[in-house]
Amino acid sequence: MELITEAQLTPQQQDLWKKARQAVDMNNYQYAISLLKALVKQLPGFLEGRRVLRASEIKLHPEPKKKGLFGGMRMTTVKRDPSSSLSSVEDELENDPFNEASNEILFHAAEDAGLPDVAAFALETVREGHPENKKLLHMLANHYIARKMPAEAASVYHDIVKVDPSDSIAVKGEKDCTAQASMQKQNWENASSMKDVMKSTNESASLEKLDKQGMTRQEMEARLAQLSERYAANQTDLATVRAIASVYEQMEDWANACSFFSYAFSLSHNDVSLSAKASEMSEKARNAQLDDLKKRAAAEPDNQELQDQLAQMTQQLSEEIVAECRSRVEGNPTDPQLRFDLGQALFNAGNFTDAIPELQRARNNPYLRIKAMLMLGKCYESKNMNDMALHQLAEANAEVTTMDATKLEILYLMGTLNEKLGKKQEALDCFKTIYDSNYGYRDVAKRVESAYV
Repeated sequence: MELITEAQLTPQQQDLWKKARQAVDMNNYQYAISLLKALVKQLPGFLEGRRVLRASEIKLHPEPKKKGLFGGMRMTTVKRDPSSSLSSVEDELENDPFNEASNEILFHAAEDAGLPDVAAFALETVREGHPENKKLLHMLANHYIARKMPAEAASVYHDIVKVDPSDSIAVKGEKDCTAQASMQKQNWENASSMKDVMKSTNESASLEKLDKQGMTRQEMEARLAQLSERYAANQTDLATVRAIASVYEQMEDWANACSFFSYAFSLSHNDVSLSAKASEMSEKARNAQLDDLKKRAAAEPDNQELQDQLAQMTQQLSEEIVAECRSRVEGNPTDPQLRFDLGQALFNAGNFTDAIPELQRARNNPYLRIKAMLMLGKCYESKNMNDMALHQLAEANAEVTTMDATKLEILYLMGTLNEKLGKKQEALDCFKTIYDSNYGYRDVAKRVESAYV
């Protein structure tokens, strides 16, 4: 079975396709779905039609549903008749487009039918709706590796590591696939001679040597000069652009580092790590400006102009961070980490009401759950909803088994909230738990010892 393009559609199918797209343009998604389902059932290899179909279904059912008791269709259906499964699975996906079991069936059916792009599309849908499903994400990464698509595999591994930083297979996979993607892009494997290979290898080794840490300012400037010559010769070489960005980062020239990391991202295959680096440098540049103004304002407390500038810049930076976080969420609305980042930014900007739904969504992710619950507790406290804040924190405290920094903060906040609610003994119990583990934490020793005087 082969992929079908729009140009290969019959006149009747073209008409159906045209009507479906018109329905999508008019936000008549249900009608579009009925047309598109009929089309992809006729043409299982029409990937573009399946993409538009799934996007329409997601418009009507944007939230992934919880797993059911049996998880959908049985895998034996695929083994018996892949062609039939390619068609019938769409009935399962219509009202639950992110369904993991159904998309896994679509993946295997497409593979068996010789449609690897459709197979990848099925698991990419799971990746969007259920980024915590490591099993299917590993399956997707292996699928890309088998198809010699290391950049795509590296991106999948990166998402797995975000969900579970302890996944050693994903950590190693991302590193190896990133290196393979770099080799593939520079066409090392197809070099015309060993001389070409050695030239590329030597250039890369030179950059790696220049990338060492702990250089003096003079050494960094010399390195930047050398890289600038390479950049002037070829402004689209990703390795050079990335190396320049790294030098600027080491020099703490955050503005230039941000500019070059952003350009490196545009040259890469949507390498999210470069995008994150650019955002990090942008934030550091803003914070450096703010820190400088804070020092000046602290040195001249009676200078009202400086105090006003500080207040204005603080507010402006908070709004910019919120805007950036919103933009990232719009680009990937199902990423729980981005939801948490937006919630945290809104909290820091004093917008507690808008922060709450973002943090509640992030709370559904098992790897962000405790951090999100802690931040929700702070939001509720800021809105003087102290009983709800205490309930949220008590739930988080029960789930944290080790006395780490997060548990200490949760217990301390629970103590202060109990005090506000007039529950002195409950507050003291929280502080005593901290005291027994970390005597020097904040003012806990004073609070506990004063209760025995």
